[in-house]
Amino acid sequence: MRKTLMLSSLTVRLGAGAMNPRLRLVFLAGLVWAAVSLDMGVISFSLKPILSEYAVSKAMKSLLASSTLVGMLVGASSSGHLGDRVGRKRAAVYFIALHVAATVLGSLSPSPEALVLDRVLVGIGLGGVLPLVSSLVAEYSPPRERGRNVALLESFWAYGWLAAVLVAWALVPGHGWRVYMAAAGSLAALFSLAAWGLDESPRFLLAVGKRDEAERLAARYGAPLPRVSRARLTIAQQLRMLLAGDAWRVTLPLWIVWFTITMGYYGIFIWFPALVAKSGAELGLASVSSFISSHYYGFLALVTLFQIPGYYSSVLLVDRVGRKPILSGYLLGVAVASYFYSRAGSLAAFLAWSLVLNFFDLGAWAALYVYTPEQYPTQIRGTGSGWAAAWGRLGGITGPYLVPYLGGWSSVFGFFAAVHMVGVIAAALGREMKGIEMPEI
Repeated sequence: MRKTLMLSSLTVRLGAGAMNPRLRLVFLAGLVWAAVSLDMGVISFSLKPILSEYAVSKAMKSLLASSTLVGMLVGASSSGHLGDRVGRKRAAVYFIALHVAATVLGSLSPSPEALVLDRVLVGIGLGGVLPLVSSLVAEYSPPRERGRNVALLESFWAYGWLAAVLVAWALVPGHGWRVYMAAAGSLAALFSLAAWGLDESPRFLLAVGKRDEAERLAARYGAPLPRVSRARLTIAQQLRMLLAGDAWRVTLPLWIVWFTITMGYYGIFIWFPALVAKSGAELGLASVSSFISSHYYGFLALVTLFQIPGYYSSVLLVDRVGRKPILSGYLLGVAVASYFYSRAGSLAAFLAWSLVLNFFDLGAWAALYVYTPEQYPTQIRGTGSGWAAAWGRLGGITGPYLVPYLGGWSSVFGFFAAVHMVGVIAAALGREMKGIEMPEI
């Protein structure tokens, strides 16, 4: 209770203007983002002890790994339209409540089948939050800051994932995965209280006729306030606009990038703790086996820490170099790292490619979340971002599901090297929006 009151007090102080309003917004949204990452990471760091407790088939292993992504597909494809109808903030709060409650309840699951269903509910909440929060931050940001602000928001993913590692390190060895899952969900709930300090998007308020409130918030944040159409579109009309005329030239490459980057990320990182535990034997390297057996959680924490400079390098470069060069370049870095990781011939190579992979993979995500909401006008920004994320969730379902069938370490990382090369090509075909105001109808 005391921690809850402390975080609520922090939220109030931030809302009162303790820092630059736009950075305050990024910080509060970032805590929500970290909560999503934490609840996503729970299943990754629970898989090894869950599979030790239950004797399950290969198909059930795949379902346990991919069930959260099934829910994220549902959440991502529905949240955008809901956010375009009731507002970014209100819709985000609904999805936050769902993923936090379901994560805590998952600790009580009586069987692997029940846990799969619970993780689908968690995923609906997680998938719903992400496009809403990124759209909100993008809509408050002027063109010169938009890349930085959205990339900073995405950087909080590393802190949430690191929290998932550290809580697992503290609780799983002595208390098991159930206590860990309940504790991690409770911590995510504390982070998520920051959502109450967020303000609604001025562009959305204009779209629903609340001009006075929109102008007040735009003035407070120094946010751009272009002319926004008030026409109310059905979901069918919104979806048609994503592909009408030349819009498909933006939408199709975006969907392909989302599919490949998400397939690769979740295929690798959902299974990463379990894969690492067997990596030395599968690479034929006794030095790796010895290192991992002695430093398992320390290694997982180290590679997670290396995600942070990957994010911030993207933050520094995305407004200077552009979205497309960073996105395609970092995806290429992931492909190269995955290829050489699959063939690591020494402990030094194993550690080096671990760090390079984490650096570039998470830096690419930062660029992607900058790039996505910029592509669409206010009336379909939530829907466009949500459907791009939904295609990503299809990839996210496929990647973790395939891993048990791909074989050992070398074949898994070799496969994902090829997947990321497809993303490199699709990113190069997209539309650059560096320094340009987001489009409106």
